Amino acid sequence: MSEVRTRRARRTRAQWQEIIRRGERSPQSVEAICTAESVSTASYYLWRKRLRAEGSDSAVCRTSPAHFVELGPLAAAPSDWDVELELGGEVVLRLRRS
Repeated sequence: MSEVRTRRARRTRAQWQEIIRRGERSPQSVEAICTAESVSTASYYLWRKRLRAEGSDSAVCRTSPAHFVELGPLAAAPSDWDVELELGGEVVLRLRRS
């Protein structure tokens, strides 16, 4: 008996961006998305990593929605204040009012 091999489709960068975008927005697991898209999970993770590293699409780069914390109204503060936000990736935003 001869062995039958199926040839996998080669996808473009734009197609991978769309697959990853749909996967990021879907409530389904990565495995379910990959099955529905007929791609391997290894390829999915590889392309997601590539696209994030290149920063090619902001929708692809975000794994979860941003979360905000309500701080409430500020009391009558003194004229000086400092705010320091650690944004990740060794990026720190410092605000100083004097």
